Amino acid sequence: MKDPREIGGFLLFKYFCIFVQMSEIVDYSKLRLDVLEKMVISRGIDCKIKKDEMVKMLKLYDEGKYEIPLKETKYEKNEGGFNIGIDIRNQNDLIQIGKLVEKKEAKPLNRYSEERIWYWSKMRLMS
Repeated sequence: MKDPREIGGFLLFKYFCIFVQMSEIVDYSKLRLDVLEKMVISRGIDCKIKKDEMVKMLKLYDEGKYEIPLKETKYEKNEGGFNIGIDIRNQNDLIQIGKLVEKKEAKPLNRYSEERIWYWSKMRLMS
């Protein structure tokens, strides 16, 4: 008798192969707007709810070329300065805040939320 984990792995692999074959066949331009919208939401794609835009983003996602857009740096006034929330993928702002921390003009708040790292500083970052 086979181990159930091997059978499950086989079924998972078979399902994955069928899914890949189906995704190659799908012509997104022929799908209804509500179906496209559900596909975009389920994949976590951020785009306008227009048919041509959603089709373009879904194709990019399937090709592995879709990149999640960066969030803007967030500023909240606090204690005579700002709490600064920086998207962890925003290299320019992270470098700037790192230089301010070295000069003791900013300090890390040791907080991570909303996919942002938070710092406190008296000044805003250069855009």
